[in-house]
Amino acid sequence: MTTTHFYEYLSQPPQSNEQEFAIKNLFRIARTKNPSDAEGILQSLKALDLSSFPETKKNLMDSSFFKFMPHLTSLNLDYQSITNVNDILFLSSLQRISFKGVGLNEFSFLFPLENIEELILEENNITSLIGIEKFTNLKLLSLKKNKLRKIDEVAKIEKLVSLNVSENDISDISFIKLMSHLKFFSANKNMIEDVSSVEKVKNLNTLSLAENQINNVEPLQYLISLTKLDLRKNKIRNIKCLKELRNLFELGLSGNPLYDDDYDLFPRSLRIE
Repeated sequence: MTTTHFYEYLSQPPQSNEQEFAIKNLFRIARTKNPSDAEGILQSLKALDLSSFPETKKNLMDSSFFKFMPHLTSLNLDYQSITNVNDILFLSSLQRISFKGVGLNEFSFLFPLENIEELILEENNITSLIGIEKFTNLKLLSLKKNKLRKIDEVAKIEKLVSLNVSENDISDISFIKLMSHLKFFSANKNMIEDVSSVEKVKNLNTLSLAENQINNVEPLQYLISLTKLDLRKNKIRNIKCLKELRNLFELGLSGNPLYDDDYDLFPRSLRIE
């Protein structure tokens, strides 16, 4: 984007309310009213958080908005109005993008963004993860509060180390045995009963399975790298096997049918909730 293009964009009478609103916010983001200064700042901008712009929930950006920020690596559009998603495809350098609470049903429009490493799609209406493996560089994926029942496709993402699928409708997590590289897994508030496949994921250091239907936690005794384990509000009656997890510093067990003396198995230094 040249200076001439930027000046032309600003000098033309706004063709729509969206363009007028976009121009206003370009200056707001740059924190200057000088077009020349604004262009330089926007050109070098690496991170943009529009979730803090409450008025964008009612006003839409015009299609030229993101063209002036070609080097963005992080973009937060949480709770914003999203109409012309193709505008974002100009941002080929994006490594992190957040679309929380924007009403998405699917995410295939993001496939051209090959450099994405962190993808946050929380609080949407996504029901399928078909094609998710196309994000070959993905390291973090958060799909909390969607409408997912089956998520086997995530096992195809070889670089993924952090996965959050809490508050969905998932009952089967057998796919996780193929994700030996995973370090963080959160699946709170689902319908999980069987955790036998989790014992294969030896690199896990954080595991959150609160508010499920789990009664047998013996497979978890082999996860010796765990530092945080959340099993609150399940149906667990026996936790003797968990005493073998020597690296734990935080353990969530409240809301299970346990007795007070069950907690005596663990060192006093362990934080138990």
